[in-house]
Amino acid sequence: MNRKINELFKVKDNVTFTTGGDTTIKQAVDEMNAHHIGALPVVDKDGNLQGIVTERDVMWKLAGTYDLVGHVPVKDIMTKKENLIVISGDETIAEIMKIMVSNKIHHLPIVDNDFNLQGIIVIRDILEMLLKDAKQETKDLKDYVTSKYPC
Repeated sequence: MNRKINELFKVKDNVTFTTGGDTTIKQAVDEMNAHHIGALPVVDKDGNLQGIVTERDVMWKLAGTYDLVGHVPVKDIMTKKENLIVISGDETIAEIMKIMVSNKIHHLPIVDNDFNLQGIIVIRDILEMLLKDAKQETKDLKDYVTSKYPC
């Protein structure tokens, strides 16, 4: 839990899908559905992170309007850059879990000092890492108890 996320996870270049601020909500939802993802980082033409649009953003927007999502641009509903919670990639799993739980978020963009998008950590990634560690620990303990553990 004290290992840094960039030691366990390929932080750089792990973002496969992004969108621009002028993308419509419908286009963003279609993209998320097509790739089975729950968020799209919103970047400018230089790859600088401008915000993030999540399934939750879409739901909140739809709950307050009868407007068709095909006409509303992502920039009107995304979490704006100044309100984004981001990490550098040097955080531990425990720190990332605390950030996600205390802020009730499932997606954490990873940025460099210039706020260029480097990657994104999804709560599912954290759970998969913890599960992998738990399985390895269980195997090691079982091997130790059954005298198969290397001495």
